[in-house]
Amino acid sequence: MSTILKSTSTVGMVLIPAGSFLMGDAHGGEFERPVHEVWLDDYWIDETPVTNAQFRDFVEATGHVTLAEKVGSAWGHDGRDFANIVGLSWRSYAEDRDDHPVVLVSFDDASAFAAWAGKRLPTEAEWEKATRGGLIGKLYPWGDDEVDGSQCNFARRFEGGMVPTTPVRAFAPNGLGLYDSVGNVWQWCQDWFQEDTYAASTSANPTGPGEGTHKVRRGGSWNVIQPFRLRCANRGAFAPEQVAANVGFRCAK
Repeated sequence: MSTILKSTSTVGMVLIPAGSFLMGDAHGGEFERPVHEVWLDDYWIDETPVTNAQFRDFVEATGHVTLAEKVGSAWGHDGRDFANIVGLSWRSYAEDRDDHPVVLVSFDDASAFAAWAGKRLPTEAEWEKATRGGLIGKLYPWGDDEVDGSQCNFARRFEGGMVPTTPVRAFAPNGLGLYDSVGNVWQWCQDWFQEDTYAASTSANPTGPGEGTHKVRRGGSWNVIQPFRLRCANRGAFAPEQVAANVGFRCAK
């Protein structure tokens, strides 16, 4: 694959100023505790998850072949039921959906795109600070109002075998200008997932454990039916070699 960077531009990104924030949720899941203060230097993060159009540009420029394409199949919905579907990949859902988030990309696929674009995947601390949108101690990017379907894409079902993602700017942004900060697709983070990460976390620019078996995923997705998974502090884990029709990513730098 080509190592030439597409761009070092910050167009389409939001600058998150240096400062501290409270990470975690004392009333959330056990893996979200303890709440702890984290300092982050300033950084940039994408306004939206990476779209099918952006991922196609990357593939055409580099010849990258995703893991699902190499394997020749992926787990999805055939219009009637879930199954391992031959030929299923990000391309299957990309046609006529340029502004929807790309899905069925592994951690390495996402990392390769980020490197090509002169970026990287965000740490989970960076992801959470940006997702909170400048609010302090609130459940969701929009505050504490109950999730009702007007704030993000969630509680949807496959529609004729197609992933019911929505365009990346279909819902209002959070206070820092991020779209789809929760809902639509889960988002890869660069950290390895460990249950007790917060108890041993460094207080400045944490990057997570040095090793593990699963990577952190954040944000919930279109098929989430439990609103608690859409909270800013909610943590998820996903094996880096897995792909799913509800997992995408955004980049940072």
